[in-house]
Amino acid sequence: MNQRPFIQLNDLHHVYLRGTPLEVTALRGVDMEIYKGESVGIIGRTGSGKSTVVQHFNGLIRPREPGKVLIGGQDMSDPKIEINTIRQRVGLVFQSPQQQLFERLVGDDIAYGPRKLGMERPQRRERVKWAMEMVGLDFEEFKDRYTFSLSGGEMRKTALAGVLALQPEVLILDESTTGVDPRGRKELLERLLALHRDHGLTLVFVSPNMEDVAELVKRIYVMDDGRVVMSGTTREIFSQPEELSNHGLGVPHVSQVAHDLRARQISVDEIPVTVEEGVEEIWKILNS
Repeated sequence: MNQRPFIQLNDLHHVYLRGTPLEVTALRGVDMEIYKGESVGIIGRTGSGKSTVVQHFNGLIRPREPGKVLIGGQDMSDPKIEINTIRQRVGLVFQSPQQQLFERLVGDDIAYGPRKLGMERPQRRERVKWAMEMVGLDFEEFKDRYTFSLSGGEMRKTALAGVLALQPEVLILDESTTGVDPRGRKELLERLLALHRDHGLTLVFVSPNMEDVAELVKRIYVMDDGRVVMSGTTREIFSQPEELSNHGLGVPHVSQVAHDLRARQISVDEIPVTVEEGVEEIWKILNS
């Protein structure tokens, strides 16, 4: 882990529609640090401020209230900052892929970013092919398909490929597995883990699904009412079910089973956070 965080938030505040009857305070002094090569989760109930935070990470929202956002050491409040460069380095995939797809054909949509970077056609083609392979879309089968004829899962993969085609250093997924069927979600998580493991991609994962969070990230920030209320490793966070419950959240099912066993005075060495860890703990109990 680098000594200097790639993404750093210090006492960040944000108010929507300030000075109007619809004014809403979304962030109330948020501090976060994300280092290159990490996999970090941001969890919290609806309206806790998660999406507002991550939209500051690539400049969709610029800091105007008190507080500071530094991306790669650059102050995001500086009006002279090259925002397109930041967005090339920090990619964001939304929950609804329709928000990010606009070209008629799949290949053209994925090629949009590289084209804006001035890549020549042969280089663009290779970049698009690579990005499609990374998300499990066959290049020859899908490149000439109509974008809005795709299934929901295929649209999600296309949106992800369009971001990956820029080869960002950080990939933010804002509830990007919500609504995906179990098989598709498992495949997507496996591909994200491979990108993180094999290509050193930094992952920031926002999700209401605690099982997905446990599978994908090593460290978690918990948000509530515009504040960070808990932070720690994935195991540390999911070892505190009562505290999470106070903020409207649960733990992965396998972690809850372990907590229930402890409540029944059955010894559990370490609270598991994944199914594989849970199986190991159950075997230990059965063989003890």
